[in-house]
Amino acid sequence: MWERNASRFIISFFSSPALFSKVSRFQGATTTSAVKMSSRLHNGNDVYEKAEEYWSRASQDVNGMLGGFETLHTPDITVSKRFIEGLKKRNLFGSYDYALDCGAGIGRVTKHLLMPLFKKVDMEDLVEELIVSSEQYIGSDPRIGEKFIEGIQTFAPPERRYDLIWIQWVSGHLVDEDLVAFFKRCVKGLKPGGCIVLKDNVTNHEKRLFDDEDHSWTRTEPELMEAFNGADLDMVVKTIQTGFPKEIYPVKIFALKPRRQETSDDN
Repeated sequence: MWERNASRFIISFFSSPALFSKVSRFQGATTTSAVKMSSRLHNGNDVYEKAEEYWSRASQDVNGMLGGFETLHTPDITVSKRFIEGLKKRNLFGSYDYALDCGAGIGRVTKHLLMPLFKKVDMEDLVEELIVSSEQYIGSDPRIGEKFIEGIQTFAPPERRYDLIWIQWVSGHLVDEDLVAFFKRCVKGLKPGGCIVLKDNVTNHEKRLFDDEDHSWTRTEPELMEAFNGADLDMVVKTIQTGFPKEIYPVKIFALKPRRQETSDDN
């Protein structure tokens, strides 16, 4: 589960036949079966195994991490950096000491977004080959902390470690109950006063979409809000990604805070 879902909803008349054949997953061209698909209809383990198999074949570079649309990289990082700096100005997290990149892949977000801001960054990804490739992509740097090779459906961040937990283009791989459980584990990973950020595509259809190729969902905003609520998280800031092609489903960024500060101290 990784941050490589950015462009799965882009369509171009100049696309390769393989990409064009995925039209049912793009804005304005969804099929009825895709719209009605719910994560509650799936066995989580089956979905996770197929997703891992799919993304294990991704090329180990920025173009591969962005599904063949490397041009999304610059506007993505620019808007994300502005968002984080805005959170800090509003005192929505305490310091630029420690961040976690969930679904880090080779470390595109780690290297270009989090490392320039934070003193230390941990990385998490399910695919070992991508985590290994991150060493070459990022290079040797003391700001890189631990690298966790585990899927977010079971991953538990070290408790009370992070000022910021960044979750980008990976939440769609989780079934509903695992998404809520993951958010709850992330809460425990925050320092007091810390913040969780979710960045992902959000469908403007009435119901979520399911991609039966990479085995991920694109949820509606109300469904995401339901997941936040289930994890006792309040959405405190929201923005929309700019600078992306109009054919892509909206990409939104949500800043989340534990509803009760003492949640960070539970258990």
